[in-house]
Amino acid sequence: MGKYDHVIGKEVENGYWSWESDRALLYAVGVGAGLPDPLQELQFTTENSPGLAQQVLPTFMVMMSAGGSWIPSLGFGEGGSAPIGMVHGEQSITLARTIPPRGRVHVSRVLVDVYDKGSGALVVTEARVTLADTGEHLGVSRMGLFVQGRGGFGGPRTPPDERPWSRPERQPDQIVSLPVGPNQSLIYRLSGDRTLHGTDPVRARADGFERPVFFGLGTYGVAGRALLMGLCENDVARFGHIEGRFSKPVFPGDRLDMHIWHNVDGAQFQLWANNERLAMDRGVFRFRRA
Repeated sequence: MGKYDHVIGKEVENGYWSWESDRALLYAVGVGAGLPDPLQELQFTTENSPGLAQQVLPTFMVMMSAGGSWIPSLGFGEGGSAPIGMVHGEQSITLARTIPPRGRVHVSRVLVDVYDKGSGALVVTEARVTLADTGEHLGVSRMGLFVQGRGGFGGPRTPPDERPWSRPERQPDQIVSLPVGPNQSLIYRLSGDRTLHGTDPVRARADGFERPVFFGLGTYGVAGRALLMGLCENDVARFGHIEGRFSKPVFPGDRLDMHIWHNVDGAQFQLWANNERLAMDRGVFRFRRA
């Protein structure tokens, strides 16, 4: 029996999560909407602009969680807190429809597997999200948490269905550049992510960073905005899927450059910080099918 077989495939969250208009607006500002130009993304940052209905950024889906302290069941952390050395490793979302400005969802999260990366363990979960009032499928959110120093237990290294990814051998078809504000972490954390390595220098160093970083899922939100602009002309109905791996940290004040290569289904991408650090790798975007 493997070390984590007792929890693999088990439901680790089951419950409801609700939001109002203001929470979606705060999330949008937290991932930099309106920072380059306050008048360009008003559909995501305001609810009362004449002739412009509020829309919700697709990556807002990562906020949807039923809560619960499931990490200690793996022997990590104490009392439900994130263990030192745990960082976001990868993230994907797949949307079946647009996210309404307010609502209530049912979230069922399953622990998919724990992979042995040698220097650490990659814990992968998948959440199925449905609208509570109708039962309509909203989408799926898949998360990978990398826990440093927890590898070497003899488990599988990679998922059996992992798809190969290689950088296209040509210049990007598009580059979309967006700034990260110097106080971006202080805004983003108000959406609910209070991980200390985003604000506390001591915890940041303990987690392997030279100084406090911009949150991984905050970076994911900026990446989503860049793809929404570059590929969908900010039409959220066209946004179907985004996945990627976090490679190097992003710091408040960085410029993020989204390198996009078009393909039949959507695009591949890499996200660079200041043209010097590869922040997100193995990126895949797909349009939503009607």
